[in-house]
Amino acid sequence: MSRPKALSAVALLGVLGAAAAAWLGFNRAAPHRRNLSASGNIELIDAELSFKIPGRVERRLVDEGDWVSAGQVIAQLDTRELEAEVAMRRAELAAAQAALAELQAGTRPEEIAAAKAAMLKAAAALEELEHGSRPQEIRVAEAAVQSAWTEKVRLETELARAEKLLARQTISPEAYDRQKSACDVAAAKLVEAQQRLELAREGPRTEQKQQAHHAFLQAKALYELALAGPRPETKAQAAAKVQQAQAALQLAEVRLAYATLTAPFDGVVLSKNIEPGEYVAPGTPVVTLGDLRRPWLRAYVEAEDLDKVKYGQEARVTTSTYPGKVFRGRVGFIASEAEFTPKNVQTPKERTRLVYRIKIYLDNPLMELKRGMPADAEILLDSVAHEDAPVPNAPSPAETSAVPGASTAAPASRIPAHAVPPSDSGAPQGPPPMASPSGLTTAP
Repeated sequence: MSRPKALSAVALLGVLGAAAAAWLGFNRAAPHRRNLSASGNIELIDAELSFKIPGRVERRLVDEGDWVSAGQVIAQLDTRELEAEVAMRRAELAAAQAALAELQAGTRPEEIAAAKAAMLKAAAALEELEHGSRPQEIRVAEAAVQSAWTEKVRLETELARAEKLLARQTISPEAYDRQKSACDVAAAKLVEAQQRLELAREGPRTEQKQQAHHAFLQAKALYELALAGPRPETKAQAAAKVQQAQAALQLAEVRLAYATLTAPFDGVVLSKNIEPGEYVAPGTPVVTLGDLRRPWLRAYVEAEDLDKVKYGQEARVTTSTYPGKVFRGRVGFIASEAEFTPKNVQTPKERTRLVYRIKIYLDNPLMELKRGMPADAEILLDSVAHEDAPVPNAPSPAETSAVPGASTAAPASRIPAHAVPPSDSGAPQGPPPMASPSGLTTAP
């Protein structure tokens, strides 16, 4: 081989060697990280349970540290007034239902028969007046006049004889006066009998006929109403009163149910705020209930590592309280806005670094993890991360919704990366102490 060719071969080998060394050095300087470490503190899903109505607390059935099941009674208000209101509303409903049933049944047969009889009686009276006096009535009136006239003539004859006897002083003046009074009474009866005879001959007056006609029309209208029964409008009003009474009863029963405070989920009583005998307003916390079965780790990742963390990635969490034990979990929340490192970080330089808050929901079947425990997490970056990947123990929207009688302060959960609502994107208020000054370490 000639000298120029040898030099060219040596130069080529040198270039290849330098390139290989550079490639090996680059890979050694920038290794591929498969895991990401983060530290933080354990948090719990909790709820401040309160009454929806005001009242005096009659009893509180739990104390701090007690384990309660979903639906278990936590506290009870004095319900005497509420029970009385329910009883009153039930009576009102029963009365409204009875009135409606009576209208729907229509008029009773006895009432129809009575209305018909009254109408027939009024019709007979009107017919009698329209036909005038009967001949028999006129003859009776004439006979009465004749009898009164005969009696008057007899008494006048006796009075004349009494005058003669008085003149001869055969009778006393008192006897004469009695005879004269009897004669005057007979004359008055004759006048009365003559007037009745004249009325009988003339017949009923026009006013009497009009009154009888009005009485007949009124009796007829009442009979027709009895046959037709209640009007549809009256039935509709009665039905509306029944519905109103039912709504009032339901409202009273709901208020009575509000007097009993129950646990919305299984958990442990973290704190008690009210003692029996105290008067509470709506929304006043009675106890705080925490769910130990579904803890989560509050941690922070630096901005340059944010693209590596995905929703649903697996994580292994350890704590110094249980050395050697690993708690499995998944990333369930990634903040959409950056914040400064929490203020409890030691040095001012580190507090100026921007980080993103994450939540890792954990399995805690034995309920060993407690609120405030410092813990370290190792996020498996190569683990499968899908938007629909199940997150262990993450609360569902239905579980974090408002529970009657409970004011729930639960964190957001199961929210895809960088897609959380503004309410959970702000900086946390007073985050728990971090396990390390920076709150973040990386592992090759």
